[in-house]
Amino acid sequence: MTDTRSGTRPDPQDTPQDTPYRAHRAGDFADRWAAFWAAPDPARLDTLSHPEIVLHWPGRPEPIVGLDQWAAQVTGTLQRFPDLRLTVLAHALNEDIAFVGWRATATVDGTAAAWEGADRMRLVDGLVVESTVVFDTAGLRGRSA
Repeated sequence: MTDTRSGTRPDPQDTPQDTPYRAHRAGDFADRWAAFWAAPDPARLDTLSHPEIVLHWPGRPEPIVGLDQWAAQVTGTLQRFPDLRLTVLAHALNEDIAFVGWRATATVDGTAAAWEGADRMRLVDGLVVESTVVFDTAGLRGRSA
């Protein structure tokens, strides 16, 4: 049975896959993700990420594990690219898996650069517990990355 009180979540068994509720949930997460990357601040990562996040990052042989390591990665990235910003191009939510396609912009070695990528994230209670980030690092490797 679905609880219809304000602020409660419908039982997934009572909620068809294509309801406005699912679209709202997907949009809510994408909005929070976009707000973070519009003004990235490692101190605010806990608004998106679970403390035990496991993140697979391009070019890293081992995953980033835990919020502290993820914050260190973001801090280092922002030190190299202080004006880094990501915007959402597309998003989707399927059960507990969120997909965000994005476009990044930053100044790289004095030149404006842009590239696109995607994140596949597993969510628990609206926080990312596992993420795989995909983008072509070739344009950054020969520069400051």
